[in-house]
Amino acid sequence: MIEKVALPVKPVAPSIFSVNLSGTGPAAVLNGDGLTVNSAASPAVKGGFISIYATGEGQTVPGGIDGQIASGALPHPSQPVQVLIDGRPAEVQYAGAAPGAVAGLFQVNARIPLDASSGSVPIEIHVGNAASQPGMTIAVQ
Repeated sequence: MIEKVALPVKPVAPSIFSVNLSGTGPAAVLNGDGLTVNSAASPAVKGGFISIYATGEGQTVPGGIDGQIASGALPHPSQPVQVLIDGRPAEVQYAGAAPGAVAGLFQVNARIPLDASSGSVPIEIHVGNAASQPGMTIAVQ
């Protein structure tokens, strides 16, 4: 017998990928060179850009297609995107599909605020009124 189960679905539920695959701790972030994984040994520079990798951005414009590789006109979230680094608003340069990656991988390029603390600091992505999970960090020089 098949049992029906009701599952709540939200229009937006951003979640930053973690390096250790636990959903907390160091975030899956590339430093401004686009090659170096952000870490205590390779921290981001204040005023420099980072690329944050996440999912759950919700409906995109144009609409996403499952399994499609992002190229050409890259889909971007239909709702506004904000990034907080160390509790401070960060300039968002780009928020949308990760070029060359499968649909659903959300890339956000943001500038580290000049007044951010040094060391391991919290990072959040907001899409519309929804915030990413707590406990994510990046390393800042």
